[in-house]
Amino acid sequence: MYYRRPLHNLSGVYRPLPTQRFLMMTMGGFWPVIQNLHNGHLGVVTRDGDFHIGERGRLVFVYSPDGGESWSHAAVISGEGSDNRNPAFGVTSSGTLLVSFIAQVNYTDGVYDTGDRVPTPLYLARSDDHGQTWTTELARVEGRDEFPVSSPYGKMLTRADGGIMMHYYADGGSHLITSSDDGRTWGRPAAIAGGGYNETGLCDLGEGRFLAVLRDDREGALSVSRSTDDAVTWSEPVRLTEAREHPGDVIKLADGRLLLTFGRRTTPCGVFGLVSHDDGASWDTNHRLFLVADVGRDLGYPSNIQRQDGAIVTVYYADQLVLSEPRAATIGIHGAAVIYRAEDLPVMR
Repeated sequence: MYYRRPLHNLSGVYRPLPTQRFLMMTMGGFWPVIQNLHNGHLGVVTRDGDFHIGERGRLVFVYSPDGGESWSHAAVISGEGSDNRNPAFGVTSSGTLLVSFIAQVNYTDGVYDTGDRVPTPLYLARSDDHGQTWTTELARVEGRDEFPVSSPYGKMLTRADGGIMMHYYADGGSHLITSSDDGRTWGRPAAIAGGGYNETGLCDLGEGRFLAVLRDDREGALSVSRSTDDAVTWSEPVRLTEAREHPGDVIKLADGRLLLTFGRRTTPCGVFGLVSHDDGASWDTNHRLFLVADVGRDLGYPSNIQRQDGAIVTVYYADQLVLSEPRAATIGIHGAAVIYRAEDLPVMR
């Protein structure tokens, strides 16, 4: 069964931007990650079950058969143990779905303990039936039985040769690991950046070139790093956004442009975006996208895909939404999908 509910929208590039917006899920939707599935559906991994910080959190999977307008009930990926959260999501070349996450145990009487923290192992869930059923085990990194991290984040990249790249952060820095066997084992970790960076969006530019968009620990701004040697070494990150504009997801569109989206947690709050016409060497900051503008401050974590018909779908979450139709009201935590056309984005002038 599917449920379809359009939402009103207010979007722009500091000018009108035609969009549609649809409710993806209610009573949850934290930190969604979207992927195109091999069966033609759109799939999203997200979290529900508790507050932003809460022991009852669980990871769930929802999917859309019609390009992001109608969304299924949530299927539980992992709900055992304490606070399953912070997913990274990928699709292998054979169509298997992979979800990496952590099970946060640092709670005392239901309150998150910011003092001495227990190391958090990296888990990996797998589905061979387009997300209907899942199996979960500890991620095997360099043959280790347990691989402690702070968290994974974002979309896993599946390369042309079938290899999979996944970002995680730990020990005050941003790192990645790769797999050549559909995520069953992962190789030696490689550093992207140290010095206080965490959630990082990765983009494959082709020909061994990669782009990373990193959130910093200090002001919550985004910085950009590049690799030209197949993700072996990375350039020093260069700041791109303002404070409290994070985290970022970046994709390469069919026409070659890059689309970056991020949440803004300072007035005006919402989901913003930028376009690059030169593989991220520069960004069109004179024409910022304003995709979502009617939400609270606990928001963002947008994730993007481009559909086969060229339309773009960006999913996000927010802790509130101000409704004007059919009557004025404010709803709570939810996830939603914004749909728009690539040809309506800024072009070179």
